[in-house]
Amino acid sequence: MSNLKDRLKEYEGTIAYQKKLKYFHDNKFWTYKDSLGFETIGYGHLLHVGEKLPDGITIEQAEELLDQDILIAVHNVETLNIWLPDDWKDFLVIMMFQLGLGGVQKFKKMLAALKTKDYPEAIRQAKDSLWYKQTPNRVDTMIAVLTHK
Repeated sequence: MSNLKDRLKEYEGTIAYQKKLKYFHDNKFWTYKDSLGFETIGYGHLLHVGEKLPDGITIEQAEELLDQDILIAVHNVETLNIWLPDDWKDFLVIMMFQLGLGGVQKFKKMLAALKTKDYPEAIRQAKDSLWYKQTPNRVDTMIAVLTHK
């Protein structure tokens, strides 16, 4: 999970990146609005309804939230009941982290392609989406590390 965790930190914003944007200062992460206007903190943790962190969070707390969010994403990938090679598991966990279970379930053609191990078609379907249009660099980077293409 370490490599996956490092990749998510990179995609969601390292401390150095967040310092530039003023989301990390005084040795704490502070809330910010993501690209869709949702309150977020740390390494892409979406604040839940009623969750307030006006005093920011420490690096350790951000790590804990990321670990919890990864576990949730892994569990949600498992609920799809698709056998996946490790590279595609990581791909879907990152996708799940960003879009949530409901968002990933909308990728019906991509999931169908994964069920039949048609990896080129799964990639085509991932790229034929609003998600790709919104985050092309991230998705292209995710695709670049896939070994099952």
